[in-house]
Amino acid sequence: MNDQIQKIEKKIERAIVDWNMLPQGCSVVVGLSGGADSIALAHFLLKYTAERHIPIQAAHINHGLRGAEADRDEQFVTEWCRKNKMELKILHADVRALAAEKSEGLEECGRNVRYRYFRSLCEENTKIATAHSLSDSAETVLLNLVKGAGARGLCGIPAVRGNIIRPLIAVTRAEVEAYCAYYRLDYVTDSTNFSEDYTRNKIRLGVIPVLREINPAFESAVFSMTAHLKEDEDCLCSLAEKKLKEAVCPHGYRLSVLNSLPDAILNRAVFAAIKKKSPARLAGGHIEAVTEIVRSGAGSVTVAGGIQCSAQGNTLFITDPDEKTADSAWCVPLRIPETVLPDGRKLTVNRLSRQEFEKRRKFNNLLFNNFINYDTISSITSVRNRRRGDVFRPFGRGVSKSLKKLFNEAKIAPMLRGNLAMLESGGKIIWIENFGAAQDACVDENTQNIAEIKIKEF
Repeated sequence: MNDQIQKIEKKIERAIVDWNMLPQGCSVVVGLSGGADSIALAHFLLKYTAERHIPIQAAHINHGLRGAEADRDEQFVTEWCRKNKMELKILHADVRALAAEKSEGLEECGRNVRYRYFRSLCEENTKIATAHSLSDSAETVLLNLVKGAGARGLCGIPAVRGNIIRPLIAVTRAEVEAYCAYYRLDYVTDSTNFSEDYTRNKIRLGVIPVLREINPAFESAVFSMTAHLKEDEDCLCSLAEKKLKEAVCPHGYRLSVLNSLPDAILNRAVFAAIKKKSPARLAGGHIEAVTEIVRSGAGSVTVAGGIQCSAQGNTLFITDPDEKTADSAWCVPLRIPETVLPDGRKLTVNRLSRQEFEKRRKFNNLLFNNFINYDTISSITSVRNRRRGDVFRPFGRGVSKSLKKLFNEAKIAPMLRGNLAMLESGGKIIWIENFGAAQDACVDENTQNIAEIKIKEF
């Protein structure tokens, strides 16, 4: 074995070990297109896994996009796996039709089809090995650069993402071809790799050769840069996750906490919060739009995956379109002095004299909606959430309104409405959280027994 091939194999082994790509007890599904990269990867892994008793199989997808050439690739892969005694699974997909059906680009749809199929072959501890190389990562960095990506986009292709591993991530395409030549490995070439109709090919064929003239070790320089950026990005993301946990509140995240963060941390916290709801790819514009409503304290935007983000009061709400909006009805008897609500909050009732009430009101008039006439509370009073057809006559308004209209006027976020606590007595709603007492239960100049109602959060 010559020195060059020995160095290439050590690079692959080092990547596997450094990123713990193939831990004990795992199995591997390797994506096998038939191209040089995937053939080199499969060839290397056959020996590596055999020595370590790791089960391995190959997976090939015929996307139905290149006609006879795609069929040729499938036949080549089938024969290669037969000769090398490697189990092979094949999927036929009409990517063009699927892309039209889902309103996706061909490249995006093809990627989704591939990874869905790979995952369908996985068991509990299966790794998906793809043949992305250092050259692919460098191309991705340049593509993201021209799109105006931030640090995350300039980190290149990750060596590991979930159960996806990329053992060739430190090896260039030229080194892959040298590996194939040394071991006399045949492979097929996708004719679209030379078409300048694709943006990535323009980078590969027109831009990178010029950069190599400036620096022959261009790809190695990119590898070093992405490693440093990844360290910085991991640190910032860790801080963002910590702050996001501090911001958690019922139904969302406290704006007061989010707004205390510098932009670099806030952007990553918003990204992490949305990713908890959807794996859809987020553009920089999506994150900027959400951070804007966080900073302004109001507004609503829809981002990739149909995720609705809205800022209201002191809360950022992030809602999945598939989440049920219907309220789960709940009702519990009122217990004085304390009633535990189904969501864990505690509603307390404290009886006050007229004199105590006047002192409280003078001190903070904003607390007035916490008070009702104590005498309107009876042994049958209950605490519940809203019901269809509920009406309420707010104190001092002179009119009765449906709760829907009342909540709309107050701009109460839909996801909060089903959790608002209200007191019902004698078939009437006598008090609603954040709204106060009904006209029939208000504190007036003749009220002597007064109840102060408070709700304590978790």
